[in-house]
Amino acid sequence: MKKWGFVFASAVLVLTTQNSVAADWQETNIQFLHWDSYKTPTGKELSQSVITLEHASSWTYGSNFFFIDISNPDTEDETSFYGEISPGFSLKKMGLLELSEESGPSDVLLQLNYEFPQGPAKRAALAGVNFVWKNLGFDFLSTQFLFRDTLGLDGHTGQLTLAWLKRFGSEAWPLEFSGFIDWAGAEATSHENIHTQPNLLLDFSRKTARKVPLKLGIEWKYWKNKYGIDGLEESVPQAKLVWIF
Repeated sequence: MKKWGFVFASAVLVLTTQNSVAADWQETNIQFLHWDSYKTPTGKELSQSVITLEHASSWTYGSNFFFIDISNPDTEDETSFYGEISPGFSLKKMGLLELSEESGPSDVLLQLNYEFPQGPAKRAALAGVNFVWKNLGFDFLSTQFLFRDTLGLDGHTGQLTLAWLKRFGSEAWPLEFSGFIDWAGAEATSHENIHTQPNLLLDFSRKTARKVPLKLGIEWKYWKNKYGIDGLEESVPQAKLVWIF
């Protein structure tokens, strides 16, 4: 199982790296978040700062998404990291699927994902289908139906992921509402859990025609049964700053 996980992660990383070179669209940003009442696996509350490096791109045959969080507690607890690599392969771009121009999905992708945390959470490999939707009132909306295998645990489970982006406001106050919701089923000793991080941001990049590539606002982080630990619940509002490269 460990060997399979290593091969899977290596393949995903190579695909992501190679594909980003030929990207027809890409954006990279660095995020700064801070608040208190984060939960450790023992239920202890602490304040911490989180730095996130995030990259998204579109290429000839699909899309890439990557991020890594570096969490630095305001205590003697050690700095930790959590990351995900998530390439998708578009059936539409590869000429395998024709879609209506009117409504429904704008694309269907074969989706891969690899989670590589440090600490109590375990690495996980995921694969499934990603539907990207149009004409539903969002600038971006996707639903993923994934097979999930947590490395080091017996069995497997499913995961549902919803991600969205909605821009609104005015020229003076260009706002965006974005985020995701993950639901993962129970797997061996890991309990069913729900994790969401919606955020509301003021987009100075739109306001200044990208002269100030900055977004500022607040994000709410909610995680029921964090790390799959039964009864461990985290609910944290976070101040958030995003700098776009």
